[in-house]
Amino acid sequence: MRRGLRTTALAAIGVIAVGAMVPAGASAASPDPASSALAVAPPDHSPAVLVEKMTGPKSLSATDTRWRVTGTDLGIMWDNGHGEILTAFGDTFGDWGGPGGGGGDWRSNVLLRSTDADLSDGMSFDSAVEDAPGHAGEIIPSLKINGQEMTTIPTAGIAVGERQYLAFMSVRQWGLPGEWDTNFSRIAYSDDNGETWNSTDGPEWTNTADGQHPFQMVAFERHDGYVYMFGTPNGRLGAAHVARVPEAQVLDKSAYSYWNGSSWVLGDDTAAAPIVPPNVAELSVQYSEHTGGWLMTYLDENLDIVLRTAASPEGPWSERQRLASFADYPGLYGGYMHPWSEDGDLYFALSQWDPYNVYLMRAAIDEDGTVVNPNLIQNGGFERAVDGTMPAPWACTGNCGIDTNHAWAHGGSKQGWMRSNVGWIDIHQDVAVEPNTTYTLTGFVVTGGTPAEGAIGVRELGAGAATVAEASFEGVGAYTRFEVTFHSGDRTQVQAFVGSHLNGDRWVQIDDLSLVKAREQLPGLSVSVVSDPAAGSEVVREDVVTYTVAASTDSATSEAVDLAIDLTGLVDDATLDGASVTSSIGAPVLDGSTLRWTGAIPAGETLTVSFAATVRRDASRTDSQLIVTTDASAERAILTSCDGCESTLTAVHYDPRPPRPEFPDKPGKPDKPGKPGKPGTV
Repeated sequence: MRRGLRTTALAAIGVIAVGAMVPAGASAASPDPASSALAVAPPDHSPAVLVEKMTGPKSLSATDTRWRVTGTDLGIMWDNGHGEILTAFGDTFGDWGGPGGGGGDWRSNVLLRSTDADLSDGMSFDSAVEDAPGHAGEIIPSLKINGQEMTTIPTAGIAVGERQYLAFMSVRQWGLPGEWDTNFSRIAYSDDNGETWNSTDGPEWTNTADGQHPFQMVAFERHDGYVYMFGTPNGRLGAAHVARVPEAQVLDKSAYSYWNGSSWVLGDDTAAAPIVPPNVAELSVQYSEHTGGWLMTYLDENLDIVLRTAASPEGPWSERQRLASFADYPGLYGGYMHPWSEDGDLYFALSQWDPYNVYLMRAAIDEDGTVVNPNLIQNGGFERAVDGTMPAPWACTGNCGIDTNHAWAHGGSKQGWMRSNVGWIDIHQDVAVEPNTTYTLTGFVVTGGTPAEGAIGVRELGAGAATVAEASFEGVGAYTRFEVTFHSGDRTQVQAFVGSHLNGDRWVQIDDLSLVKAREQLPGLSVSVVSDPAAGSEVVREDVVTYTVAASTDSATSEAVDLAIDLTGLVDDATLDGASVTSSIGAPVLDGSTLRWTGAIPAGETLTVSFAATVRRDASRTDSQLIVTTDASAERAILTSCDGCESTLTAVHYDPRPPRPEFPDKPGKPDKPGKPGKPGTV
């Protein structure tokens, strides 16, 4: 489908390729404090997050190799009534030439099927309508003659009973960006789950001479015994209108009624009045059980995917709310909602002109239809970068930059990279969070060069900051989705990062990062360890050290917790007093050199585990360190703090002999007194 209303100028000079590297032994650059500081999100920030790629290379279902769907767009989805989602795509190419639509093995449209009910990690496809094994076939034919019928593009689908209906537009010719001319819109139908279609006998709405017929691109929704048909003229410059037809009469054009602004008028499409003003393009409409009203998504004049809500299909419709912006997803269009969106998760298919493929997106809405819980990461896909340098609020530790190449990116045409030989490298961004809240960080990572340990996660701010939560990786040969869930505890800021330890030439690429509140808000688990003498003190043989480990949650119910206290670094220098091991709830068990406690901590209570150990005579002759390391996990709660959970005391030499007494300095020899003179002498 012809797109590209707006282009973004790119500064080609200075773009750094992945091949750039820091020589071995070079020191990593310190992050620029100004670039890593918290910044206010731009007004066109996208609240929606990218979940996964639906089509093309690097897609969840590898549609390029399974069905020769290498480049395509749109992704109109509907429930077939039997536990499947049917998804119709527009102009499709097996040998995509890009950017935009073009290339060999052209089909005007294809249809894929999905039974994937868990959209949180993407949408997978199970089958396609094929014209040969491993090749998705064209379901609605077209002449492919410019000026007569260039292509046939699906715009809406709906199921009624056992029959599938698909609306499509016959495009006569493409015009200027955002403009095209249609011959008509028509409804095709299938009685074999989309395998074959009658695309000639259904009702047709012929375009007017001025190209302004209001139902050339349509959206469908079923509700209260009707199929509602929302429509716009061809192109992207028109208003939205609405018609309806009884479910049993979808193929009877005379049964359609059109909203004229005050009532439904039977059979007269010229009576249709605008329900949403221009510019409205690529409509998608749903009735939402979550809100008890209607949702409408479309591409507006700012080239943003926006959402409106209404109590009834004819309106009035609310003001626009942005879901995804052109700045974060250049060349975006479409925005077709997934029918199985529920409980405030609004999933939709977003197309991008470059790399001419479709992505599953997710936004959150409350029961009023207000967009909530936005992505807290700014410029998560790096598309706002104007050259090869890392744009604020992103910052680097070490050598990093931006590449502009859709073949290297996961989404869009840009991604962040880091590369070096020695030390630690990372890309990071400071993010404001709410205390006592569960969040999920998601990002896509691929690596190359010398294998090395890496991680994606969040940490506290400042030099040597502690890691809050992370997911580890080593060699990642293709873009892989990583997800890290953490609890903010008492923090108001965290630093999201992706980084790697280096032991040779190593590069890491990252793309499409997001940080949002988790749907399930989990309780926090806090752990502390204190000792007497206190950690950091010196001890000698025969000293008795007592430890108290405390654990609690902020849950309103009891929480199952596992506590592991590693005594390996203690019992090599001290003898554990088994009789001293006690707990306030349940009973701990000594498992080798690990003291374990497993059970439920009631709401509002604190578990304490206490034990003592006596420093041995040979303590100062070995490692001289008494180390206790504590870890905790829970069935639901997330560890938010572990104060003193690595506790160290130092054993020093002890000589029981009393110190030698201090003696004063030996007095000097007194001066010899002079002899007294003889009597009578002078």
